[in-house]
Amino acid sequence: MGNYFVLNHASMKRYNTLRLDVTVHTLVMPYSIESFVSAIRDFKDKKIVIVGNGSNIYFSKDYYDESYCFIITNLINDVELDGDEIVCEAGTRLHRLAWFACEQSLGEMAFLEDIPGTVGGALFMNAGQWQYTIGQYVNWIEVYNTEKEEIQRITPDEGFFAYRYSRLNDLPVYVLRCGLKAVPGNYNEVLSQMLEYRHERYVKQPRNFANAGSVFKRPKDKNGEWLFVWKLFDAVDLRGFRVGDALVSEKHPGFIVNAGNAKVEDVAAVINECKKRVKEEFDVELELEWRVI
Repeated sequence: MGNYFVLNHASMKRYNTLRLDVTVHTLVMPYSIESFVSAIRDFKDKKIVIVGNGSNIYFSKDYYDESYCFIITNLINDVELDGDEIVCEAGTRLHRLAWFACEQSLGEMAFLEDIPGTVGGALFMNAGQWQYTIGQYVNWIEVYNTEKEEIQRITPDEGFFAYRYSRLNDLPVYVLRCGLKAVPGNYNEVLSQMLEYRHERYVKQPRNFANAGSVFKRPKDKNGEWLFVWKLFDAVDLRGFRVGDALVSEKHPGFIVNAGNAKVEDVAAVINECKKRVKEEFDVELELEWRVI
């Protein structure tokens, strides 16, 4: 076994932003890239689940037995400026990356400041907001390939990243670190932009309750036009819909929040009702943006 921490029968409540209290038989916490790779190799006979900041994920059951291994990457978070690149490890929080760039007077990373995830997850889903996505700035991605059992470096080509998607999802790999373009900027301008972005999101989003970010991907109608999830939900009276302590946020219906001690089945019931009503009323299939475990 490698040099990493192992916990058995551990609660995942503190490791997911929706604060669902589920239990896992095996929880592993590596503290370096080397120990991360060791853990992947040592537990390759199990279903490995990587958890960064625990945002954008949904646990679909209350207990995960010994056939699973949950690896928490929040200790793998080194970030540094290397010439004209920002090099950061998979567990680096996007919030920290944005502030690091600001402190180095680097521009165009401000959009990451209030996205509640880590670099590894962001690369898989091409996280972003407004006109920015992380994929626009990626020079290379270092991964561990489980089929070849070796560390590789990927240089993304055109089409590697798309809306809420990257080709990493189709490869047998785990992200270790990446190199991002370092764009020169003005410290005061970047700081002002970051605070503006944070204010806008705090005003609009339900920060008073635990949540895992936007629940559904933005859908399109039959003509290919983008639709707003919150408008669809308001049209079918979903704002405030509740099962147990899981409810559609009254502040922003694009979010399902935990108002206290929501259970896995409560969240599932709210998700299913949302999909059902929108399908029946608009013939639109909603697709989860959350990663289901």
